[in-house]
Amino acid sequence: MLNTEIFNHLKNRFKNQQYFSTKELATAIRNANPDVAPSTVGWRIFQLKKEKLVFQVGRGLYSFEYKPVFVPMISAKTKRQLKRIKGLVPYDLYVFDTHLLSEIIDQPIEKEWMFISAPKDELDQLYDKMLDFSKQVFLHTDKETMHRYINAQNEAIILTTLVSEAPTYKGDDFNSFTLEGILVNVLYEADILQGSLGIEFTNLFEIAFKKYNVNRSKLIRYASRRDKKAEIQNLLKNMDKNGK
Repeated sequence: MLNTEIFNHLKNRFKNQQYFSTKELATAIRNANPDVAPSTVGWRIFQLKKEKLVFQVGRGLYSFEYKPVFVPMISAKTKRQLKRIKGLVPYDLYVFDTHLLSEIIDQPIEKEWMFISAPKDELDQLYDKMLDFSKQVFLHTDKETMHRYINAQNEAIILTTLVSEAPTYKGDDFNSFTLEGILVNVLYEADILQGSLGIEFTNLFEIAFKKYNVNRSKLIRYASRRDKKAEIQNLLKNMDKNGK
């Protein structure tokens, strides 16, 4: 049986599903072609992926729809600031900014804030080294600090803890996070970003999933590291329910 014939069967089988598991996919392939040997089902799945008839969107999770991988881009101003900060420390820094968030949601964000993640044990020392910067630098932000000080700043640098096993992106001249990492970080910083930047994180997630390939397994795994697993799973459940 040709892969295109199997594909047509799969399209009919999963016509009401946006995503389907490896087990569901394997069962559907065997139903379409009962003569296929169990040992070759994995090869069939590989061929379907190679021919771009199905796309993997997570560990053991597939979809028919192709979406590009998000490539982080930060502003030129953030790059200049980052270059100066990198000269102060011997370890890697990871950054995302409001320009990057603006690219995801396709709308301008007036405030120019950059979020820099560094090892937890290094944050206080890094903060001390940055006190003479023209931009306001904030450490250990909370709701009170946010409302009293950061909200008034059009430009700010916010230092955050680099969580182990974070899904990171390494560019030519800066390090950032994959889209999964950015989404979880934004949810973690929701009290800051939502009220101050006009970003509603449910809307951010819906737009990100609509435009880009988001690896659900990676998203949930990192959410667990930041104690946001339940919130992420509930958000995904609601998005699936609403067909987003």
